[in-house]
Amino acid sequence: MKLLTLLRLLSAAPVVATAFAQQAAAPLTAEHQTFLSQYEGVRAALASDDLDAAKKAASSLTGDTAKAIAGADSLKTAREAFKSLSKEALKIAKGQPGYFHAHCPMVPGKQGDWVQTKKTINNPYFGKSMLKCGEIQN
Repeated sequence: MKLLTLLRLLSAAPVVATAFAQQAAAPLTAEHQTFLSQYEGVRAALASDDLDAAKKAASSLTGDTAKAIAGADSLKTAREAFKSLSKEALKIAKGQPGYFHAHCPMVPGKQGDWVQTKKTINNPYFGKSMLKCGEIQN
């Protein structure tokens, strides 16, 4: 009886291993790595309250959201557009090593999510006024 149980467990091992392997995120493409690198430039600039740097970093990205940030006339406008950019970054970075999903509960509408490359909170939505507000979600 014990031998039969052991054989069943061993035969199930490849199925379990395959299921775990499928849950792991696929490696990032070069395009996704570039996007996340450029996104990090925007995020870091907003966290530093540096509109000019955020606009410059966003100008290297494509898409309407990036254009909105690159053409923003205020940090408030840039941060509003950053919400959409963060949604894309979250999709790409999900499950990838070295990227952390962070959330600030103080952002209205439960839209205070972003991706960062360090575990220490560096809030792009409030910058220096609330730089450490938020928590890592993964």
